[in-house]
Amino acid sequence: MLPLQSSKKILVLAAHPDDETLGCGGSICRLVRENHDVQLITFTDGVSSREGNQVSRSTKLQKVCGMLGISRYVAGDFPDNALDSVTLLEICKFIEANVAFTPDIVFTHFPGDLNIDHQLITKAALTAFRPQYGLKMKIYSYYVPSATDYGIAEPFDGNSYMILEREDVDRKLQVLKCYDEEMRTYPHSRSYENVENLMKVWGAEIGAQYCEKFKLIREVA
Repeated sequence: MLPLQSSKKILVLAAHPDDETLGCGGSICRLVRENHDVQLITFTDGVSSREGNQVSRSTKLQKVCGMLGISRYVAGDFPDNALDSVTLLEICKFIEANVAFTPDIVFTHFPGDLNIDHQLITKAALTAFRPQYGLKMKIYSYYVPSATDYGIAEPFDGNSYMILEREDVDRKLQVLKCYDEEMRTYPHSRSYENVENLMKVWGAEIGAQYCEKFKLIREVA
């Protein structure tokens, strides 16, 4: 992933609050540091499918976006872990109604994730941002621990890397503490230690200290 030479408009699509930080939180920090405009759309509260009294993760988004430097966010109220109960058209219309700009880059889920909500957000992203009118745009899939690695139909074959500074790594881990109830004890895939280890491994793949890894789905240049 080459350095962006001029200010870009970046859109992050996340099925649930916490996916944005797990999947590309370090990259968001770097992009904001480099003066790119990053906006976020989430689709469910991330917890209402669970039993008992759960606190919506959407209530944390103002703090999370402030810490990451996201300029604008929209939180949807679609049914959690049941996006397949609504039509793809409804999800696409929600995206189209809430995008405040034409993005240069879109970050979304990996289509082979185990989680059904992740799969459908990817389909909606590819539909809402289908190539037309000659618009230049890149669409990347990100990796969410305990969702991307649990899928078996399609292995994550990332082919693009965002090099991170240690400050980006530290900020990502700090922001994840906002979602601490979602994190698990190492060696669980969704543990703080594994999240950091992934960034180290991906960095080592290209000779850097830390990276986040993405799959380039489509590029119109």
